[in-house]
Amino acid sequence: MMEERKEKEKQFHDVLYGNQYPQRWSHEVDKVIQENPLFANLKYYSIERKSRKLVLDWYANNCKSKRVLDYCCGNGDDSFIIAQSGADEVIGIDISTASILNCRKRAKEKGFGEIVSFYEMDAETLKFPDNSFDVITEYGALHHLDLRKAYPELARVLHPGGKCICTEALGHNPVIQYYRKRTPHLRTKWEVEHLLHKREIEMAKKYFKKVQILEFFHLAVLIAVPFRNTLLFNPLLKMLEGLDYILLKLPVLKWQAWQIIFILSEPKE
Repeated sequence: MMEERKEKEKQFHDVLYGNQYPQRWSHEVDKVIQENPLFANLKYYSIERKSRKLVLDWYANNCKSKRVLDYCCGNGDDSFIIAQSGADEVIGIDISTASILNCRKRAKEKGFGEIVSFYEMDAETLKFPDNSFDVITEYGALHHLDLRKAYPELARVLHPGGKCICTEALGHNPVIQYYRKRTPHLRTKWEVEHLLHKREIEMAKKYFKKVQILEFFHLAVLIAVPFRNTLLFNPLLKMLEGLDYILLKLPVLKWQAWQIIFILSEPKE
């Protein structure tokens, strides 16, 4: 029988996605939000272009001719991007039945049937042999999971020479945390209480010999969100990205960022 917290995660995401699959980094999100208020957070992804560029460039440089796991794949956006980057095989897994059905439908529509496949699966108990994947990608999944179970599973299925790229929301910023707690209908209780902190990232060193922080993203740029549908948006975003480049180099501020991207490699036996 599925644990209560996992059942709640599954139910929430089944309701969230239904038969919808908007792109999280699209600027045209307001129509989606009107149709389904549970997607209200999508407006914040309008300012995400710097972190997305880093991840997409990383895919282009690291996924060609590789077997890739899209860990907690949601509606499969990254799975399809990775397939287009030249991966030999991409497998997406998610606990949500609705997500997997959406992914399979999209794969058929996009003609990726021979390269990409999707399976409903518990991310803390993966149904793959050891050393199955050259690359693993996850986006905002770890804070939905018990890291004591997720990290060792990621290490187990990752090839010794492989890499796992993680894009995660951070839980240090009190203003962002206040917003999360004020909008409980947009996320599960577990998610709010388990946003990653520095200590959770350091925990990965128990299972991986190498934990490399690539960059911190998105602090001042959040000011641009209300202007996303105006002519001010692009110049304001560019200016604030420049400010973030300076602010997030400062040790006292970098952990206040919204997102962090890090690489896990050299899994321990």
